[in-house]
Amino acid sequence: MNLIRIRHAFLAGCLILALSLPVLSQQQAYIELRTYQCSSVTVRDTLLTVFDSALIPALNRQGVKQAGVYASSAARNKGREEYDTMLFTVAVYPTLEAFATSENKLLSDPEYMRAAAAIFKAPVDAPLYDSCRSSLLCTFQSCPAVVQTAKNPDRILQLRIYNSYNIERNASKIAMFESGGEIQLFREAGMPPVFFGHALTGEQLPNLTYLLAFENEEAQKQAWNKFVNSEGWKKLKNDPQYKDTAIEITNIILNPSENSQL
Repeated sequence: MNLIRIRHAFLAGCLILALSLPVLSQQQAYIELRTYQCSSVTVRDTLLTVFDSALIPALNRQGVKQAGVYASSAARNKGREEYDTMLFTVAVYPTLEAFATSENKLLSDPEYMRAAAAIFKAPVDAPLYDSCRSSLLCTFQSCPAVVQTAKNPDRILQLRIYNSYNIERNASKIAMFESGGEIQLFREAGMPPVFFGHALTGEQLPNLTYLLAFENEEAQKQAWNKFVNSEGWKKLKNDPQYKDTAIEITNIILNPSENSQL
């Protein structure tokens, strides 16, 4: 009975969320970004292997066509040691219903339950992850699609989260990217986005979150150098209407798992 009540509560919560969320265009999507914290690099790598071989195919069987698993490291992120044991997953859902029912579908998928047994059989005092945080995003109207922009096995991805101190400033930062033309400046600099998303739930609210991909580290450096030195960016960043739109920026360099689709 307790499990039934939990499921009913979960579905009721999803219904309430659905009623409060914006209606997306047919091209827009929901993106779930999960962040896992593990106890060690070895445990992190075990979880990455399980997700890469079990979670991505299971999500694909649900109709989720774009899913990825990513590791970070202190070496790539200015010596921040906590990044050595963090793991990220991205799943792109066409509807809120697909997002809300995904976990139950995983539990009902015998192939996934077998392939991911290492997670479920890990003892309570030695789990494969110590914590999991989730953010739900909806893609921008002007950048609705989620696109794999780099396919090199050695590609790197850059996850950036722009936190604002109120919803009006967050809306202004989104406008800066959209109508202000910052996304176009990204494209001109050789940084076509994987996605741009407005956070609907999660931490560091309000925020916008975006993901970029580069064939290698040198391509990333050249693109950012071109962007920051462009006349368009110099003009846009000094536009007073966009002042104080982001009070904190989280920047994380990621490496994809072998089967990641973004």
